[in-house]
Amino acid sequence: MADDALSETRKIVRQVLVIGALSVLLAAAVHFPLVKRFARGEFRENFLSQEDYPGIRLITIQEAEDLWAVGEAVVFDARLERPFREGHVPRARNLPATGSRQKIPPDILELQRERTLVVYCEGGDCQSSLALAKRLHDEGFTDIRVMTGGWEEWKKAGLPVEAGDAEK
Repeated sequence: MADDALSETRKIVRQVLVIGALSVLLAAAVHFPLVKRFARGEFRENFLSQEDYPGIRLITIQEAEDLWAVGEAVVFDARLERPFREGHVPRARNLPATGSRQKIPPDILELQRERTLVVYCEGGDCQSSLALAKRLHDEGFTDIRVMTGGWEEWKKAGLPVEAGDAEK
């Protein structure tokens, strides 16, 4: 009787190991093309390397609100103009991250390069704020903060909002 229980346990363990090994092989086969693309650096633009971008760091909604409340930072909304007009952080400037072809306006380029800049986009998995932060960094700005959670988290936290045209 004890031998039967031990034999049954071994059989179950063997089945679990086989299923686990097959799962690993299947996952590797399915994701191999993505792993190859990652190794070639195709997803590099979606990551923030502190070595390449030492002036950019991620901050929480609370940290962004603290900087905004005391007027210590210039806030940029990286979304397109229409969503910006529908609602944004008060005093934020609309600077869509629509690609590197769009020039950064001269009045922004006239800001002191050490000035604290806070950048946000829609939220969650939005990459626009990161893309804009990298562009600003490439223009020489040295203190850029990317607000994680973006506009959605700002609204959800019940923080001040305004709608309408961009601040000039």
